[in-house]
Amino acid sequence: MEFLVIAYSFLAFILFVLIATPWGMKNDKKQSRIDKINNSVGQPAFQELQLSFYDRFIAKGVKKASEKLGRFTPKKKNTNKTKALEAIRKELRYAGIFMEASDFQFIKKAFLIGAVFVTLVVILVIKAEALITLLILIVGIAIGVMGPTMYLRSRVSSHQTGIKKQLPDAMDLLCVCIEAGLGFDAALLKVSQKLSGPFIDELLIVYREIQMGRTRREALQNLCDATNLDELKTFASALVQAEQLGIPINNVMRAQSEQLRTERSQQAKEKGMKASIKMLIPMLIFIFPVVFIILMGPTVMNIMETF
Repeated sequence: MEFLVIAYSFLAFILFVLIATPWGMKNDKKQSRIDKINNSVGQPAFQELQLSFYDRFIAKGVKKASEKLGRFTPKKKNTNKTKALEAIRKELRYAGIFMEASDFQFIKKAFLIGAVFVTLVVILVIKAEALITLLILIVGIAIGVMGPTMYLRSRVSSHQTGIKKQLPDAMDLLCVCIEAGLGFDAALLKVSQKLSGPFIDELLIVYREIQMGRTRREALQNLCDATNLDELKTFASALVQAEQLGIPINNVMRAQSEQLRTERSQQAKEKGMKASIKMLIPMLIFIFPVVFIILMGPTVMNIMETF
């Protein structure tokens, strides 16, 4: 009896192996193909395809052109030029634009040349008077000189404002993720999957720096250097102190988010109280003179006719 049970078990095992072997080989082939595709994506050719159009074509062309232009310019060590490049680099980082300062300077020169060329073409087409021609030329040169700088400043303002607006909501979501059991690094990744915006992009940079081997303190310090907001600097310093003192991070972030919302409401009330005072200037310039003309005009006309 025991021999029959062992024989039937062995026979059943052989049948199972014969039936399951082809299915397992198919799955192994599929998995090998998937692994091959995943490995090929990590190759330099596939990594280049994942870059944006600007990084693949425009950035390379700008870099080559700036290098060629730098060969014809005299190479002098100038501290003022170094300081100017450093200031441009900070403004580019504040704007969320990852570009070299020298490339931006080359773009400014190219934009100036293009603006002057377009202005000259407009002058030749219009063939206006000398005064109008001079005015068009001055406006074109001013646009060419100040256009890139004004655009960069507007990008800085919009980027910093977006970070400031998104900071409380992102901090609340970080608190929820940490309270759910995730670590700080995993919470950063989860928040980046649920939200999008300038502050989320900065959090992704912090996460990647931590994954590359930098300490959390260094990554948060880089986050402070990348922005010009006191609220974000307070947030980063509070996280660093909480890590050093062993305080729960979620409590710190919850207190920071409540404080930020309170400051936002106070700023909104302040702007509302200033609005009535700011409205006096256009009223005095545009509205009150018209009202005086309508009310006093007939009286003045009657007095002029009488005398």
